[in-house]
Amino acid sequence: MGRRTNEKCWACALLTAGEARKLHDSALGGDGCWREGTCRSRRSYYRKGRSRLAQRKVAIAEITVPIPQIAYVVLHTYVDQPRESNDEVVIHSMCAELWIGEKPVAITQPQHTFGLPPRLVKEYARQLLDALYQRYGNGRRSGFERFAREEQHSLSQCPIRPCSYHAEHLQFVQGEGHG
Repeated sequence: MGRRTNEKCWACALLTAGEARKLHDSALGGDGCWREGTCRSRRSYYRKGRSRLAQRKVAIAEITVPIPQIAYVVLHTYVDQPRESNDEVVIHSMCAELWIGEKPVAITQPQHTFGLPPRLVKEYARQLLDALYQRYGNGRRSGFERFAREEQHSLSQCPIRPCSYHAEHLQFVQGEGHG
């Protein structure tokens, strides 16, 4: 069995060397327990020693138990402020992304939805789920009944062009004056 942890040295190891000296070196007004060689070694051990010890031991066998590859759909919304699930915050645009296990498989083309009433936005979201199910569901509805989660993005990240928010489609030609 190894030595017991010296709590004072362990706490000292969490400090910077300057802080430790000020607290423990008698020449700097500390409590006098600082010993140059011993403290440097002990502080290093307490900061790194346990990980070094683990590296020295023979590695134990690690097995991986695979997780079943299930399908799930993530809804990506682009909004001007964070929203809760039943908020009436306007969703500027949206798309859906299908994952199977840990890999993205497909994404629907992002579409602007800011002009639609909330009822039609919800209906469009259902259509996104149905479209992914029709293409990738293989007759199993599991994973396509609802969105696994919603990722909200800032309106400034809207990927659609032209976009009324970015207004890149508005071209003002210099030299053409008024009147």
